[in-house]
Amino acid sequence: MAIETESKLTLPAHSIDRVKTLLTASGAQQLEKQRLLNWYFDTPGLQLSADKVALRIREQDGTYIQTLKTKGQSVNGLHQRAEWEWIIEKPELQLGLLMETDWPLVTQSKEWASDLHVIFETNFDRSIWMLERSGMLVEIALDQGDISYTSVAGDNYVDKICELELELKEGSVEQLVAITAELVAAIPELQPSDISKAQRGYQLYHQAI
Repeated sequence: MAIETESKLTLPAHSIDRVKTLLTASGAQQLEKQRLLNWYFDTPGLQLSADKVALRIREQDGTYIQTLKTKGQSVNGLHQRAEWEWIIEKPELQLGLLMETDWPLVTQSKEWASDLHVIFETNFDRSIWMLERSGMLVEIALDQGDISYTSVAGDNYVDKICELELELKEGSVEQLVAITAELVAAIPELQPSDISKAQRGYQLYHQAI
């Protein structure tokens, strides 16, 4: 288990070039660009959502990663939550791996497991920068893409993704908050967001049904 600590900022598409220029000027080193495909799972009764956890499979460069995240806490765009990740061979849930987590439902009952199905997807391009400063290391990810839900009738519902995530790799939370505030001060269109992609996916689902 790891504790993920990150700041999330939304931005309009027309501000993307300004953000890239600012990151370069700040000394951030740009790395590879990735295409990330994500499938989120839940039961018909939304048991996982009720338990405030998100279960997904991600395809990244031909590798499949199964992830369970708790809701944790989020204040003014700063998110902290528990996270478990496993490399898996194919895009099929490996439910036995969930026994390694502290999610109570796993040990209480397995009846829900057979009902798990893909409820929505988040697919996006991710541009990555690494920023190192005064003992702090932050991974900065610019995500552009879509959240999508397809109804039983075949209707497609889509919500756009355009956001910046700053994940603390080394250093203090105070340093992460400071660098986030620095970016917002330079580009006021950057807005702190307490809503995760998973939460937005569930919002889209509820709007559609």
